[in-house]
Amino acid sequence: MTPCEFPQANTIYGPPDDLDESQCQRIHAHKGQAQGRSMDGAEFVVVAWQPNLADLHRLAAGYPIYLTMIGGLAPHLKNPPL
Repeated sequence: MTPCEFPQANTIYGPPDDLDESQCQRIHAHKGQAQGRSMDGAEFVVVAWQPNLADLHRLAAGYPIYLTMIGGLAPHLKNPPL
């Protein structure tokens, strides 16, 4: 899957300090704060991923998608936006 642009994106994150764009591409994201209820004020980040044809075949065959974030946001999202 490849990160992709989407209309609600309001920021772009670059690679972590120890990598350059040839190793880790920029990613468009929507950064905001939750409003209301128990999550009021909590920061969140949304990114969009575009599956390729091989990904679609695996998904259609029932393979899962895994996303693991330990200690909060993914490391590349901890850097300030560009």
